[in-house]
Amino acid sequence: MLLVLIDDAGFGNPSTFGGPIRTPTYTRMAATGLRYNRFHVTALCSPTRAALLTGRNNHAVGFGSVGEFAGGFPGYSATLPRDCAPVPRILRDNGYSTAAFGKWHLTPDGQQGPAGPFDRWPNGWGFDYFYGILGGGSSQWDPCLAENQKIIGTPEEFYDEQHPYYFPDAMADRTIEWLHGVRAQDAHKPFFVYYSTGCSHAPHHVAKEWADRYKGQFDEGWEALREQTFARQQELGVIPADAELTPRDEAFPAWSDVPDNVKPFYARQMEVYAGYSENADHNVGRVIDAIDDLGELDNTLILWIWGDNGASMEGSVTGSFNELTMQNGLPLTDEMQLQLAERYGGLDAWSTSLMAPHYGAAWAWAGNTPFKWGKQVGSHLGGTRNPLVVHWPARITEEGGLRTPFSHVIDVAPTILEAAGIPAPDTVDGIEQEPLHGTSFVASLSDGAAPEHHTQQYFETIGNRAMYKDGWWLAMKTERIPWLLTPEALAPYAPGVWDPDSGPAELYYLPDDFTQAKDLAAEHPEKVDELKDLFWREAERYKVLPLLATLSTFFGMVPPLGGETSYEFRGDVQNVMPGMIPRIYNHSYTITADLVVPDGGAEGVIVAEADHLGGFTLYVKNGRLTHTYSMMGVFVFKQVADEDLPSGDVTVRMEFRADSAKPATGGDVALFIGDRQVGKGRMDHTVPVRFSGYSGMDIGRDNGGVVDRSYEREKPFAFTGTVERVVFDVKPHLSGEDEQQLHTAEQHGQAAHGLSA
Repeated sequence: MLLVLIDDAGFGNPSTFGGPIRTPTYTRMAATGLRYNRFHVTALCSPTRAALLTGRNNHAVGFGSVGEFAGGFPGYSATLPRDCAPVPRILRDNGYSTAAFGKWHLTPDGQQGPAGPFDRWPNGWGFDYFYGILGGGSSQWDPCLAENQKIIGTPEEFYDEQHPYYFPDAMADRTIEWLHGVRAQDAHKPFFVYYSTGCSHAPHHVAKEWADRYKGQFDEGWEALREQTFARQQELGVIPADAELTPRDEAFPAWSDVPDNVKPFYARQMEVYAGYSENADHNVGRVIDAIDDLGELDNTLILWIWGDNGASMEGSVTGSFNELTMQNGLPLTDEMQLQLAERYGGLDAWSTSLMAPHYGAAWAWAGNTPFKWGKQVGSHLGGTRNPLVVHWPARITEEGGLRTPFSHVIDVAPTILEAAGIPAPDTVDGIEQEPLHGTSFVASLSDGAAPEHHTQQYFETIGNRAMYKDGWWLAMKTERIPWLLTPEALAPYAPGVWDPDSGPAELYYLPDDFTQAKDLAAEHPEKVDELKDLFWREAERYKVLPLLATLSTFFGMVPPLGGETSYEFRGDVQNVMPGMIPRIYNHSYTITADLVVPDGGAEGVIVAEADHLGGFTLYVKNGRLTHTYSMMGVFVFKQVADEDLPSGDVTVRMEFRADSAKPATGGDVALFIGDRQVGKGRMDHTVPVRFSGYSGMDIGRDNGGVVDRSYEREKPFAFTGTVERVVFDVKPHLSGEDEQQLHTAEQHGQAAHGLSA
């Protein structure tokens, strides 16, 4: 079995479903398999993945939100209950070899290191082997990789300029290698591969030649793209002939209102996204070809979902040269974004490691054609309906057929188990199991007239709600724009302020209205009330409550302040994941390092976090202690000592004295050798939330993309002396009140990051 999940993509993206992105492998599988045009997901990354792998509703298995956000409510704990054994565990226990490749996104931020616990890593979910990334997004050029239960960091091939590393290529290579290894040992043992691409999540990284295949194809803008996609969808028959194209919401700009001088900037964003996505199709094709070469394609069930939550609108209106600027609350206009892109190589470098790009929200809206909205918006089909192709020649009798019954991501696990002839277990490890919430759609593989198997389903993502029953769909969307997660934008949703039942309610009858174009709420108020009541019953049953638990930190419900204020790292510690670095944001802190400097001096990095698009590094170059700090690549600050580093046992220190304890505070920097100040400088702005979504912190070197490009040619610029230890003190000059306020601000930021991952 092969289960493929594409990330952050929409119903109107792949050409197989009428989109502009060439997907020949997906189309080949559909031509000899089946297209499903009413398949649904949860509107957010981790919740879809948890539901997919367990066959249960996402809140019921602790994933009301993303893996980074481990909250205090049962439906939002990011902890898989032991009475909900996932399908890879069941398959493994029944004789399957199991492996996962690519994006995981089900391990909380603070557990992505050697201390575990590992029950929340892929091996703990039943996979014999894992190769990929634990978090929600990653550079495709220099990911911080995990293999099984170890963070292995930046691949060595990253440093090979002649044959550079590319994560999607490596995913396919590793999958094929694993399949060959299994077959070398056992010619008949069944396998289950979960192939979850980092594409098309930001940053949108792909070789220039892939992006250039789409040169000029998006110059007419997003509205024209939607119209063209809609026409192709009708021609292909993947949407009904009488379907209506939904209109543009005013949250998205009209293409005609975009200044002419920045239209090429926007068009390039979509060219890169399209090339990135086509490459994903190509690499999935390599895996499928390998299965075919083994002579096993006809009897291999392939389920391929193109998108886990609709296309992502979190690039905001402008798109960004650095996806983390939105999460850190930097208000950059399209002109500013274009200027910053020019700083890092211009539009031709948009897809390279010099930037971490995300496209503008209107391109995502176009990618979700013909529906409204997209990722995060669980109330509407743009966030919840994605293409599904099923390929299994041994069982499918109607090649190229279309299947239209309502189906949901929780149906995949029971479908896999029925196809394998394995009943869902009553107990696992002596623990009575929660029954699967989904139902198998195996019958539809051979019977196009099979009845709709899934007749009722709730949806909820960050307060955006829907209730489906027997063709009717109740939609209740909050007024918040998905890319706005500021305290001001969230204030109307505080407890005691927001009445969730008082907001606008829309009602659609999907058998007659494929796209949610005809709101019938005013005509059927009794149906609105009926579905509202049903939603609340389902919410109680499946641990959805309290609504907006994902945003609880914005409403004063923050976890206890950690007691650690001093963090010590030895010289061999590498790849500390970005959610686990010391809490240096928004206040004063010091970094102290004990070094052994040989006669003749030493050079190299003492400690570095992330890269030039956001990070800090303390290093020695030309004999001088140096500190560089990148505020998301927008501002870069540098301080250099005014004397050389002596030899012998040496203690150096960088002190940041904040102007005040507040988000993004400026402050003064001082450099010390021993107790003697040897340099100083000023940082007018600091990063308020997070330097990176994927790049780790290293002691004694700067792995992957470097923070200070002055030592780019020497990367990873390992320290040539000895770094014995590095100590962070994150509580100098802080009062208890300041510390609590900053802790609250940090939790706000982590929630904002998590919801964008």
